Amino acid sequence: MDRANYYQGKFRAADKVTVLYQLIISVIIVFNFSRVPDARLFISLHLAVMTFILILPFLGSNKLLNWLRTWNQIIIVPLNFFELHYLVHNVRPVDMDGWLIKIDRAIFGLDPTVWLEKIQLPVLTEYLQLIYVTFYFLPLILAFLLYRRSRMEEFDYFAFIIVFGFYASYLLYFVVPAIGPRFTLTELHSQPLKGLWLTPYIQHTLNTLENIQRDAFPSGHTAMTLLTMVFAYKYHRKYFYVLLIIGTSLIFSTVYLRYHYVVDVIAGFLLAWFVVVAGPVFYRALNVLPFLAPERLIRHVVRE
Repeated sequence: MDRANYYQGKFRAADKVTVLYQLIISVIIVFNFSRVPDARLFISLHLAVMTFILILPFLGSNKLLNWLRTWNQIIIVPLNFFELHYLVHNVRPVDMDGWLIKIDRAIFGLDPTVWLEKIQLPVLTEYLQLIYVTFYFLPLILAFLLYRRSRMEEFDYFAFIIVFGFYASYLLYFVVPAIGPRFTLTELHSQPLKGLWLTPYIQHTLNTLENIQRDAFPSGHTAMTLLTMVFAYKYHRKYFYVLLIIGTSLIFSTVYLRYHYVVDVIAGFLLAWFVVVAGPVFYRALNVLPFLAPERLIRHVVRE
């Protein structure tokens, strides 16, 4: 199987989900046009992404185009995340952290991030901060393992699942905007998180890259890690056993490092469950139904 040219002429499910997300966000911006700074720019960028993805499968064949057809989500998904800093709070200016704090207290009778100070150790903090960063690579590793073995049908489905999960979580940030306990419970935390060597540099880098995001509910780190674990169990058992340690530690780190309330983690579990259950239905629909423009029309436009 020629992996390099596998997606030439194919409009893959992950790309269809990406186009659908751009369309939804564009509609949200239009309905909140006066609230969103540089609204015209954001709409133009989303239209450009949609156009690019729609014509990409039908362009010529070279190393760059083949790479983009296979791995374009590595670029587009993070860009869609970064823009949430400028969109979510302007669309939904009232944060809902108060409700999430109340739910945690109703379940546990306390604030879990505050209680976890009892087991706070520099070596544990350092380990969990390092593990937290691996979130960005865990799905990519499984995707690469499948791609390297030319298991393209499984690669395609897993890419769809991960993209579907990411964009579902992004849309939920508009529904329940929240910044997380590291900002809202600062006065209750008796001491800052201290690691050994790398923790402050990692924290500073993440804060700089992400800005202040309303991305606490649901926990995307939890949902995406669980999805990767589920499909590693199905597709690559050896990698799954590695993820048992890393993934469990990562999910625990979301609360220990004060990025999330426990209710966010619970919501992350529910989101992962929804994606696993609903994924096959959406995947079949996207591969059968025409999406936005028939492929014949796109081919005709590109040829012209």
